[in-house]
Amino acid sequence: MLKVFKYTLIDLARNRFVLGYALLMLLVAQGLFSLEGDPTKALLSLVQVVMALVPLIALVFTVVYFYDIQEFTQLLAVQPMRRGAILGGQVLALAVALLLAQAIGLGLPLLVHSPTLAALVLSLSGSGLVLVFISLGALIALKQREKARGVGVALAIWFLLVLVYDALLMWGMFTLSDYPIEPFVVPFAGINPIDLARIMVMLQVDLAAMMGYSGAIYKNFFGTQMGMAVAGLIMMVWVIVPSWSAMRVFRQKDL
Repeated sequence: MLKVFKYTLIDLARNRFVLGYALLMLLVAQGLFSLEGDPTKALLSLVQVVMALVPLIALVFTVVYFYDIQEFTQLLAVQPMRRGAILGGQVLALAVALLLAQAIGLGLPLLVHSPTLAALVLSLSGSGLVLVFISLGALIALKQREKARGVGVALAIWFLLVLVYDALLMWGMFTLSDYPIEPFVVPFAGINPIDLARIMVMLQVDLAAMMGYSGAIYKNFFGTQMGMAVAGLIMMVWVIVPSWSAMRVFRQKDL
């Protein structure tokens, strides 16, 4: 596993897309902090960018990369090496490469311009989203044999989580506002890791009021230490379940 991790990481270090990702995040973050005089306003703008851009890049890049290294994976699979070690090394290298790129592109500007707890939560939430969508990307690439179909599925999932989910949530809350929906609002947030990450950051900036009726419910639950711990556990589940599923598919797959 360590050898697969090492050579995959070396390959990723030469990959222009990873370097471009770090540069893009650096330009966006630095640009927002330069344009906005108030670091809090810049941070809020950056939250919207991170919640849309990070899942898209991590998901699509992972899917495309797994198809690109398919021949290398087949070569490794005929060696006396466990398939779990092969996939584990490749996923771990992807995670390290994208997290390092994000630490440079997003972490450095946050550290310089806004060294606050909210910025730390944004950085950690962004890292959590990278891990979640690498896991989902690996599962999609292993389940779909055709590259075009795999990318299409990845884009559809991103579209559902970023755009359709918000529309459904707003429609449900307005339609059912006369009913006691509080017990269902918090579990509904857990089915979307992007929304969960956004809630955690917004609560740290103390702007739950901007989230309307749902903001008060989220603040009551996720604003506590127990709520933060539950949010962290939900994010871990979002990483572990797709990773375990991808490992199972890879072990049974006819390469």
